[in-house]
Amino acid sequence: MQTIYDVIVVGAGHAGCEAAHAAARMGSRTLLVTIDLDKLAHMSCNPSIGGPAKGHIVREIDALGGVMGRVTDESFIQIRMLNDSKGPAVQALRAQCDKRLYAQRMKDTLERTPNLDLKQALVERITRVPASELAGQGAAEQLGMADVRSLFAVVTHTGWRYYGRALVLTTGTFLRGRAITGDAQWSAGRAGESAAVVLGEDLHQLGFPLVRLKTGTPPRVDARTIDFGATELQFGSAAPLHFGFYYNEAPRVPTFLTDRPYARFPQPQLDGWRPQLPCYLVYSTAETHQIIRDNLDRAPLFSGVIEGVGPRYCPSIEDKIVRFADKERHGFFLEPEGWQTSEVYVQGCNTSLPEDVQWQMLRSMPALRQAEIMRVGYAIEYDAVATGEVLATLETKRLPGLFLAGQINGTTGYEEAAAQGLIAGINAARQVKGEPAFILRRDQAYIGVLIDDLVTKEIHEPYRMFTSRAEHRLLLRSDNADLRLTPLGYELGMIDAERMANADRKREQTGQARQQLQGIRLTPSGEINRRLGEAGIAPISQVCSADIVLARPGVTYAALQQLLALPLLTPQVAEQVEIETKYSGYIEKELKAADRVRKMETRRIPPSLDVTTISGLRNEARQVLQRFRPATLGQAARLNGINPADVAVLLVHLERQRGDGAQSAAEVETA
Repeated sequence: MQTIYDVIVVGAGHAGCEAAHAAARMGSRTLLVTIDLDKLAHMSCNPSIGGPAKGHIVREIDALGGVMGRVTDESFIQIRMLNDSKGPAVQALRAQCDKRLYAQRMKDTLERTPNLDLKQALVERITRVPASELAGQGAAEQLGMADVRSLFAVVTHTGWRYYGRALVLTTGTFLRGRAITGDAQWSAGRAGESAAVVLGEDLHQLGFPLVRLKTGTPPRVDARTIDFGATELQFGSAAPLHFGFYYNEAPRVPTFLTDRPYARFPQPQLDGWRPQLPCYLVYSTAETHQIIRDNLDRAPLFSGVIEGVGPRYCPSIEDKIVRFADKERHGFFLEPEGWQTSEVYVQGCNTSLPEDVQWQMLRSMPALRQAEIMRVGYAIEYDAVATGEVLATLETKRLPGLFLAGQINGTTGYEEAAAQGLIAGINAARQVKGEPAFILRRDQAYIGVLIDDLVTKEIHEPYRMFTSRAEHRLLLRSDNADLRLTPLGYELGMIDAERMANADRKREQTGQARQQLQGIRLTPSGEINRRLGEAGIAPISQVCSADIVLARPGVTYAALQQLLALPLLTPQVAEQVEIETKYSGYIEKELKAADRVRKMETRRIPPSLDVTTISGLRNEARQVLQRFRPATLGQAARLNGINPADVAVLLVHLERQRGDGAQSAAEVETA
């Protein structure tokens, strides 16, 4: 009997793993099918997770019940807090992972997930078929819903078919992928793996407009041939840091069976809270730059060989040399790819230059004079679906029941892909159950900002998340992702009751501690100011509450706890108390601003609205609205080509349809 799945996920990169885990976790019978199960969650580019905004996304994934953060915690070789000298809104975790261990831990996690089957196959076609096609194979019993008339059929390279009620495509860089190094070009999803050529053509035939994008990787070098004495060391955090919200539990830490890997890299951190490896900073030289300039005519990026548009914020080294000609040097980080390998990733040196030029370029740097390249750098071009094709649920407008997640939507980065996979998997499972869609707002999560940008903005280059893209970033801090999103994960069935209780306890303890601080009155006196001075806190000159003192720069809850005999708090709760106290005024302003915008988000635009009949709309506005078909007035307002006057006209029309047009433009002004 042919199995009929609730949700089928095609592709097992970071998007596919999150999508499959989410759908299965929510009770849907799920299939994850990929070209090579040994490359599941493979880190084809830099084996790192996190960074500004990206680290925020990973913590949000964890808060909702996703797996990326926890797999990272189980496999990293180094972790750091970036921007720790700046405000909490931009502080972000970044971890360097053991490449093989990450994939191993992810595969282990998925294999232990109930309701989830893993299959190895190359998917070549997707199609809609009538449910009657499976007559006599137990279809009616498996479907369980009388109104299901059609299914998705996923056809593999062997001709085998898998059937599902919802389908999530997470194809990464495999759609008609082409790898390029110098004059050499070959069909590939990534080096050594076949491209999904037929599936890309199939999507085109289904009517999806495709765009050509490009990304790239640097060469990998052998650690045994690096002069580490000519590098600058960058160590990991001396204090425990994790992406996951663990409360009273602790993440699994890998057991290292031998000290042999440590000898490959100098000065490993073995005596702290967890074994870590440093990274090593080197710089390009004038010789490096001249070698690249002398070979620009052979660079596919400039010779016309590369057609796709690459990420502006992650340029290749040849692009850097041209765009930043005034810079005397560029920094590269030599990042170990794991405990058990000699491969080192040359971060910042993405290139598609010919192989002989890559050798010359690397060996022009003192630390790499004798370097041996283990894998050459290459660019890869691939197809993505043009913007305007998906809803905020990540379901396609053109083919209901089909969801897209990851680089197929024009993004770049593991974290952005995983976030989309999580949302696509959740919504595919909810659609199958007949439940309402799950959509995060821009003031709720960076994931909400990411998906809203994909829905409302024209993407001309691979999209990357930055903290500057979030207008409410003080609300969307890395530290409070669990307080924002774990209740939602619990409602979805992604979070268990114990974890929900822990998040509630953190919220309650934070509130109680803040109330206690507000209730303690400090009167200026010699004794009080002496004790403040001993704690390293400036004296007070007037009566004030303890929270006013905590709001001062540099004052910590730990210092006040000793001074005033306050209750001991966990580090996570103490952090919340400090941030919410120090930034309370700014947070309140952000909450009010978000509330005003929310009024626009709740005003729905009917899918059947014919914008050509709305008088007063400019032609450009009509064209934009017809193409993107925004679901809310807020989405419409964020579309390029829509101005406030267009929004006012649209609101008046919507109000007239509801029969209470008296509100109209005044509401737009307040929103």
